[in-house]
Formats: sequence, structure tokens, C-alpha cells
Amino acid sequence: MSDFVLAARRRCPPLLLMLLFGSLPAVRGASAFDFDVWMRDIDKRSVSVQRHLRLREAEPARADAAVIEDLYDRMATWFERAGQSADAVQISRDGQAQAAGIREAIERQDFDAAHGAALRIARACNDCHDNYKPFP
Repeated sequence: MSDFVLAARRRCPPLLLMLLFGSLPAVRGASAFDFDVWMRDIDKRSVSVQRHLRLREAEPARADAAVIEDLYDRMATWFERAGQSADAVQISRDGQAQAAGIREAIERQDFDAAHGAALRIARACNDCHDNYKPFP
């Protein structure tokens, strides 16, 4: 978390922070609620893409991966505009690259590599939440 956000958390109740940051859409690009919806959709799609890859269902897996890639792009932009640490942006960009890797592996008919990338996305979600999920 940025030093600004940490300092604000010590001085302001969480609801006040949500109101403050919620009033700055140009800085954030989207609300914390939108961000939470994106994370939930990544989680849902992560499970779905793994299932499709196990069954070697290329088209639905590719579609899920494309959505995950787009959602990670939105999250990276959200972190950038919110002034979050470079680490949070990089984690989002890494997830975006993993999702692109799923699609590329499917094109090569390499379902094992695609499944490995999908698992890395699932693990990265868990690793990131402790530090960067906007809701306590």
C-alpha cells in the first residue's frame, strides 16, 4: 500500500476513506466496488478455465483466458491511477501475461502449459490479496 493510504488509514475511519477515494473517479478510474467485482470474476473464470483445460475444451478456455487478460489490464490501470505500489501493478501485469500465455498455449495445442499458466494465476490471486485487496 502507498505511504499516503497507510497514513490516511491511521487518521481516518475506513468509511471516510471510501467516501474520499470514491469521490475521485478520475484518479482511480473505477470504484473499489468495480475492482472487487473484477477480482471475483477473475476467481470465477480461473476455476472455469482450469475445468475447460482439463477437458481440453479449447474455445471456452480461450474465451475465459481473454476475459481474465482484460480484467487484469483493468486492475493494473486501477492500481496505477490509485497510486498503489509498483508491485501491485506488476502482479496485475503478470496475471495479464499468464492469461495471454493460456491463449498462446491453446493455439499450440499445449494444454499442459495452458493449465500451468492457469494454476499460476490462481496462486497469484491468493498471494496478492493479503496486501492489495481493497476491502479488509
